[in-house]
Amino acid sequence: MSLLLTLVATFIFVLIAVLIFLRTGPPVYRLEKENVVELLSLVLNGNATTNDWEVFLGLPIRHNEILENIRLRCQVISKVEGTNHPSDLLTEQGVKKIQKLLIELLETDA
Repeated sequence: MSLLLTLVATFIFVLIAVLIFLRTGPPVYRLEKENVVELLSLVLNGNATTNDWEVFLGLPIRHNEILENIRLRCQVISKVEGTNHPSDLLTEQGVKKIQKLLIELLETDA
């Protein structure tokens, strides 16, 4: 009897979990202009983490062409001007390029 109750309770629990996941959908990484501005500001201040930077560079921004263009340009800057030091993501020249990108982004209606 207890085995049957355990199976029924487990089935109900799994069913509820599946329904919740179907209702909410998969997690989405959706960046908006404010998020990119904040990240680029952190890079300029030297406060961005390597993880934040790598996630930004690695995941496409499909819903906004302007932000995707900025991301792709940041990838190029990171490849050319990146450092191996965790405290400094970019060289001084790379930081200047990011600063120009930030100014450009702030002037657009992304």
